[in-house]
Amino acid sequence: MFKKSYKINAPEPQLYFTTGEELKMATAIYDGDLHSIQSMIDNGFDLNRIGRGGMTYLYYAMLTMNYDTMELLLKNGANPNMHSKFFTYPDLHKKGQNDEQNTGVCLEYSGYPAYDIKYMKLLIKYGANVNDTTYINPVSSSADDKLQGKEKIKYLVDHGANLDFSLTGTSLICGEASAYDWDMVLFLLSLGADPMASEDSDFNVASAVQDYYDEGFDLDSENGKMAQEVKRRLEQRGIKFPYHPTSQTTSSGS
Repeated sequence: MFKKSYKINAPEPQLYFTTGEELKMATAIYDGDLHSIQSMIDNGFDLNRIGRGGMTYLYYAMLTMNYDTMELLLKNGANPNMHSKFFTYPDLHKKGQNDEQNTGVCLEYSGYPAYDIKYMKLLIKYGANVNDTTYINPVSSSADDKLQGKEKIKYLVDHGANLDFSLTGTSLICGEASAYDWDMVLFLLSLGADPMASEDSDFNVASAVQDYYDEGFDLDSENGKMAQEVKRRLEQRGIKFPYHPTSQTTSSGS
């Protein structure tokens, strides 16, 4: 249901919105009934009240992948920075069989391949925080999109996103380097990412380059040539190769 890939199937409204007005609004969102949505808003419906199942109405609209519905909610004051927290399988949870929970943040979700960049642009237009430090950075989720990922990342950076922040202490560029995705590393370097932005000196771009060389990959391959270019750019920054992190130097000298 919440697979962050190329297609998302919205859950039926009654799974997360129980009764009364909240179910009525969720049903209108599910059906893409803009007239009913606007009518409820005009009658005082609070778009920023979280449903009993833990979802915001904007996040639910995002799951339906209906751009017009999202735009209507945002124009009428829906807060794009509110988090949803809900049980992944509510029916199983009610039976005591599964307590797995999901957190839903609209801007983070817009980075995934299922969503065209227009959703991200819409959310940012209406105040989505590109530097939300409480959950997954939208820059990281955008890296999973092989079609529009670079465009999304650049758009986020152009609107103030910090490329070097990570809840885990390992920035996106260091993670991409560890996967030997030198094309993405070069792209992130061009946007100003810090190749050494990691809490662990053994886990940064320089250490990944050294590992790549040590493992004997073909430096004349397309990826190998990009690795050489990454190494050259690091050397321009004053980083010496072979690269020996402080932890290794300390260990060998003890």
